[in-house]
Amino acid sequence: MEGRIYRPVLTEDLCRPCAVCRGGCPARVLADLAGEEDTLRGRIGRSGTAGGSGKKHPCREACPLGQDIPGYIRCLAQGDQAGALELILRDNPMPAVLGHICHHPCQEACASASLQQPPSVRELKRFASLAARPPVPRRNERAKATVSVVGSGPAGLGAAWFLARAGVGVIVHEAESVPGGLLAWAIPPFRLPRQALQQDLEYILSFGVELRLRSRRQSHEIEKLRGESDAVVLACGAPLAARLELPGVDLPGVWPGLDFLRRCSLGPAPELHEPVVIVGGGNVAVDAARWAVRRVDRVYLAYRRDRDQMPAYREEVEAAVRDGVEMIYRVQPVALVPGLDGRVAMIRFKSTVPTGTGPDGRRVYVPRTGEEKTLPAKTVIVAVGQKSEAERWTQGLGFTEFKADTNGRMAPGLYAAGDLVTGPATVVEALAGGIAAARGILQELGT
Repeated sequence: MEGRIYRPVLTEDLCRPCAVCRGGCPARVLADLAGEEDTLRGRIGRSGTAGGSGKKHPCREACPLGQDIPGYIRCLAQGDQAGALELILRDNPMPAVLGHICHHPCQEACASASLQQPPSVRELKRFASLAARPPVPRRNERAKATVSVVGSGPAGLGAAWFLARAGVGVIVHEAESVPGGLLAWAIPPFRLPRQALQQDLEYILSFGVELRLRSRRQSHEIEKLRGESDAVVLACGAPLAARLELPGVDLPGVWPGLDFLRRCSLGPAPELHEPVVIVGGGNVAVDAARWAVRRVDRVYLAYRRDRDQMPAYREEVEAAVRDGVEMIYRVQPVALVPGLDGRVAMIRFKSTVPTGTGPDGRRVYVPRTGEEKTLPAKTVIVAVGQKSEAERWTQGLGFTEFKADTNGRMAPGLYAAGDLVTGPATVVEALAGGIAAARGILQELGT
């Protein structure tokens, strides 16, 4: 194989069975390539550009699930869509879901990212997920153990899949009338098609997982579940909207962001009067704005920082702008003002200015002293964050603090996973947390 300076040329007569060129990047196999200073081969060979350890590809290290991304991309390059999906399913039971909404940290970690556009890994996973799922073998033997999972979001489903695959009997308790947790109602269908979620749900359930809907479990019931099961996984997410303490926040026409998304997905549809103003800069705020602009014309999103400081995914912000949402930056609400009918009619804002850097590394914006501005608002959606019910669970379980180890173990036979442990995070991180809890349970039970 030539190609140190010129375009690589494969000479079949000279080819040896090392398969370096077919099985991986030569820069990772031929150590002398690491000495090249100004080439992609050199950067990959040194494994320092993207923070890789050299033991794994940087993309695999960045993926919370540790998926073999080079492996399934190689399968797709060879036209083997089914093989790519089979490789994905070794580590990830939700390829269709993550093929639509994963925040793809693997792409940012790709060794080629500093020189060229990295592969569109999420879209490639989505394509692979369209292949037929391999059949799940029927288990005739008795379950090795029984585990109860509270919550059917990505953490709960990840734990259920991993345990059921290992021969454990799993019962998933879901409070809502539909499975999936926030996947089913907080993420709009124009971002996550319900068919994709259903496809992954059916695959997970095919391992023998039992799903019980409208089965809300309270903290005082957990001890009973622990008596009925060999272990319990709490995977209740972060389903509560953070409250913004402002005058007028309880006026008619003001919606918490998560409540608005729930009603849009599960019904009855919320009543909207324009103009609609969304307060916030995260994914919930952007999702709410994109829902609203599909129903009324005048929709604004007001954020206290600049656009590049928004925690929402950049592509979703760009999509909202294309949808017709008007962005207003560097404004902080100080009051919601009612109209003659008693409903919200206006928001009072103060402009903000950047001052320094906060503990999280982001710029701090503070209100500017001076005259306030007003903006008409007949509907206001407040989306300034989410929170879990970890404190309530802690008190109900009789613990002094909500503390779990790296596998989510809180006590013998009791585990927690996902956003309940980490606070609001990403879908793939919650899924990985559920799988980690399942691993911990299998280790504890010795199965």
